[in-house]
Amino acid sequence: MNSENPFVNFTTRSLLLCALLISLALSFLLRIVTELSGLNPNEPIFTLISYNLIFILLCLWAVERLSQLQVKTDYLIGKVPHQYRWLPTIGIVINILLFSLGSGQLLFYLLSFVAPELVESILSEPIFLSGSDNFAPALSNILAVITVVVVAPITEELLFRGILLHRWAAKWGITPALLLTSLVFGILHPNIAGLFVFGLMMALLYLKTRTLIVPIICHALNNLAAVGLELLPKDASTTETADILEQLNAYWWVGMVYVVLSAPWLIDFIRKNWPKSVFDLPYFSNGEQ
Repeated sequence: MNSENPFVNFTTRSLLLCALLISLALSFLLRIVTELSGLNPNEPIFTLISYNLIFILLCLWAVERLSQLQVKTDYLIGKVPHQYRWLPTIGIVINILLFSLGSGQLLFYLLSFVAPELVESILSEPIFLSGSDNFAPALSNILAVITVVVVAPITEELLFRGILLHRWAAKWGITPALLLTSLVFGILHPNIAGLFVFGLMMALLYLKTRTLIVPIICHALNNLAAVGLELLPKDASTTETADILEQLNAYWWVGMVYVVLSAPWLIDFIRKNWPKSVFDLPYFSNGEQ
């Protein structure tokens, strides 16, 4: 990367500081709103609203800051290649989903031996809530779907695969940037291993296609599948801690099967699409077109 790289002047700490200030401002506003309305500030719908506002406002700030550095957003986002083959990409999404499910099953199985309460709290947290859980269940559930399928894919891909990947590649090189953005992305989710691989695959798709639109759509499809799995009927008896942990202990091998089935495909994709040491990032190659 040369000295003309505009991402050199975009600092990660400024992004973190902005995220902190937005979070503090929203917490202050939430406290005022709940005190005036008499609502419980711990209502799940407020968590969803806060998440959406934090990530949307953070993306808007980042785009504005990059525009001040003469970064063109359309170069960062890119365009889907003409006659793009979506079928193989759907296959990648399926394998990523299988690996995420399998690695999560194995991770929580191992974690259940040392922190069963933590595992139970994570696995018993539903996407959709009933009236007993939320004062506005219909609105909350609609917002949950929008958050998971629309807001999260767009904002997370823009921040992690678009902005941070270019910034850290300018600072440390493409390989450290790929690994670090994927690691941070994984740490921000309960299933660290599965989401690390997910982040890595999304980054490689971005480098391969030169557009954020493809990983955004893949991310949305993956999350949509997670929503669909949440809607599947569940055994009402598996709601207590002991029942959840018993299920985990009884079916840990399912996670192993998922990992064994999906890992070879993912490893092959990573091997074939890992960038060389000298590699033009999507922003710069899109600007040359």
